[in-house]
Amino acid sequence: MPHSQRKHGESGFYHVVAKGDGSQILFENDKDRKRYISILAESGAEYDVELHSYCLMSNHVHLLVKDKAQELSVFMKQLNESYAMYFAKRTHRVGRVFQRPFWSEPIETDAYFLSALRYIHANPEPARICRTQDYAWSSYQAYLTGSLIVKTDLALGMLGGIRQFEKFSSSGGGYAKPFKDSKLLRHHSSDELASIAVASLGRDTLGSLRSMMPKDRNPLIKLLSEKGFSAVEISCVTGLGLSSVYRALR
Repeated sequence: MPHSQRKHGESGFYHVVAKGDGSQILFENDKDRKRYISILAESGAEYDVELHSYCLMSNHVHLLVKDKAQELSVFMKQLNESYAMYFAKRTHRVGRVFQRPFWSEPIETDAYFLSALRYIHANPEPARICRTQDYAWSSYQAYLTGSLIVKTDLALGMLGGIRQFEKFSSSGGGYAKPFKDSKLLRHHSSDELASIAVASLGRDTLGSLRSMMPKDRNPLIKLLSEKGFSAVEISCVTGLGLSSVYRALR
């Protein structure tokens, strides 16, 4: 089935989401995240695309960009392909890294722009990772200290400065501190999930689970469950659908 045509907006601003193929993890460690941000900066410099916000989650990425010369598609193609080549080489992964096509939504009003900015930065909170301001892998801190790759002056000008940005971005708190101090039951960081899964099954086996017959993969899924993974966490690290995981765990 052909992909639906991407919506184009008059303003040039877009909220963009790139997902791991089959919801598989895109970043196993901080080195991966640093590499992605480096490629993001290089791609933005090559194409006429302004970066206003980003957030790197375990299996997807949010971007808020201005496509000044209708180069978003080629920009995303280079960004995703360059990172995919790096990630596949490092992990010996076979097959696609990113789900195709990337998702994008035009942003045509100031209110929507600011709402998208806040939503992107707040992604770690509903994921139960940490508070917005504590997350290291978004552009939130760039709005406080400045950045060479993130254009912050537009949003800060709309809001009236850094203090107003912090107030606007606040969700009222109530979330646990990251990872080791968290009191949330069965909570692991994405790095911990990936590390435990690779240590338990081996990287090659983990990467090939989706192509295995159920009789071969079900004992491996049960092994991850015995290691403390929830069904949702197993789905995230393997790329298997939740229904397949639940059937294996019966």
